Amino acid sequence: MAHPSAFFDGEPEQAVVNPENEELLPDHVRSAADESWLTPDDDRYFGETFPTVVADLEAEGDLDRRNTHAGIRWFYAGEESPQHGMGLRTIDDRTIRLRDRLRGETIATLPFGDALRDVHPDAIYHHQGRTYEVADLDLDRSRAMLESTAATHYTRALTDKGVTVEDDLAESTLELEPEPDGKANGEDHGDDRSDGRDSPALPIRFATVTLRERIGSYMRYDGPDDDGTEVLLDEPLPETRLRTKALYFTIPPAIEAAVRAASDREAGFAGAIHAVEHALISLFPLELLCDRRDIGGLSTPLHPHTGRSTVFVYDGYPGGVGLARGGYEDLEAMLGRTRELLHSCPCESGCPACVQSPHCGNANRPLDKGLARVLLDELAGEGD
Repeated sequence: MAHPSAFFDGEPEQAVVNPENEELLPDHVRSAADESWLTPDDDRYFGETFPTVVADLEAEGDLDRRNTHAGIRWFYAGEESPQHGMGLRTIDDRTIRLRDRLRGETIATLPFGDALRDVHPDAIYHHQGRTYEVADLDLDRSRAMLESTAATHYTRALTDKGVTVEDDLAESTLELEPEPDGKANGEDHGDDRSDGRDSPALPIRFATVTLRERIGSYMRYDGPDDDGTEVLLDEPLPETRLRTKALYFTIPPAIEAAVRAASDREAGFAGAIHAVEHALISLFPLELLCDRRDIGGLSTPLHPHTGRSTVFVYDGYPGGVGLARGGYEDLEAMLGRTRELLHSCPCESGCPACVQSPHCGNANRPLDKGLARVLLDELAGEGD
């Protein structure tokens, strides 16, 4: 551990929940009504959308409305137990069974999206100390046929990803700290800076977004030192969509120009924002009670919604569970810790302890740790 004091002396991680998750709320209301009747006052537990959810469930025949001497009551009207119809491990309604072809038994089940990533054709899959190779992925039958193997290579799916902003829910601006001599905020030039830079402010937003992903290839690695070979699938796998919550921020044009000027590589700036995205996500488990895989991200030099270079960090679960909201509310401090991480990590060009991610759908390409430091220094008002 490079920073033991941060672990032993720091504040414990915050537990976050989202009781108003629109994907989970209908099932939660059904389950609650099955346990005991509901009243209009129960919106204090289920949030502002409770009346709408109750009205929809009543129209669908899942709730029975009764007028009693004590007021309106709703009772569960379904035939089956709603609690047993809910999964504890995933919100995804569709799962894929993993079958050991030689043993003729199911060894595991995966949510549909996870299965596309982990058991695509020819993927290497590890389960309870055994190594399997995927012989066939039959989506019509919701099963993957696996065969035990002694193969020493491993695979990682590559994804094409896009984010559509559906609704901006909140926005704010982080005022960037000026350099001690005042040059970073252009106080010598007033609001119209002679160097062409915008005012040192970082606009951030919290939004409902739709994530689209499609897997068309994977990387094959024949050892820890292998750079990997991209292998195309015979056919791209179906596109998946995730409607969730995200925080996102745009890079001010003047800072983008400064980062681009610091590199002679065409992909330098893209590598910088990609590295910042990875490093920022890696710190979420230190602030919020979650796993790194619970959060995803996307960085792009130009996004159609903003018209600028943009970094997205999103909840990896339908409807969002509160992680992106927590990051949005504490982004200034998290960016500061991200900058500290990149400056303190002793590696030269990036490693798993700072900017490389084991979950990256682009095989950690491109990444530029040095330019990421330049970017974060500029955001902190301490650029050259």
